[in-house]
Amino acid sequence: MKKFFKRTFFIILLFIIIYIIYLHTLYDYNFYSSLIETPIPMFAKMEEKDTHGGFHGDGETLVKIYFSNKQAERFVSKIENNTHWNKSPIDETLMPCITNNSIEDMSIPFVEKGYWFFLDRYSKATNKYNYNDMLNRASSNYSIAIFDREFNILYIYSLDT
Repeated sequence: MKKFFKRTFFIILLFIIIYIIYLHTLYDYNFYSSLIETPIPMFAKMEEKDTHGGFHGDGETLVKIYFSNKQAERFVSKIENNTHWNKSPIDETLMPCITNNSIEDMSIPFVEKGYWFFLDRYSKATNKYNYNDMLNRASSNYSIAIFDREFNILYIYSLDT
């Protein structure tokens, strides 16, 4: 009977550890991959700043993901097969959206050689890839991803107001 309880305890502890590892590593990669509609390589170095937690979850998120050369090559091939990614430079209409963020110690540089992606997450958006519609709204819920091909860095910026 003691062996049964020890094994059961060990199995439960193992599941808890696996779940914690999933939450702290794999969950972020899966979440951001679904946000930009392109798989992000697992275990690429990721930096994240998040100011959410305000009224109704308002806030900003800026993620910086560093790719190896091999990871970048695979990522670019997936980007090029996705019609919603565009070649840099980013449209001038979107520049204020990424340069006027309030996240300290982290910024998105102007990227000439790379790709960009826009996703309107507004619940009543008619076309979630059209950024012109968001300019006339009182609130904004969008994500912008920029992949810097020169330095193999992916920036993902999200705003919720």
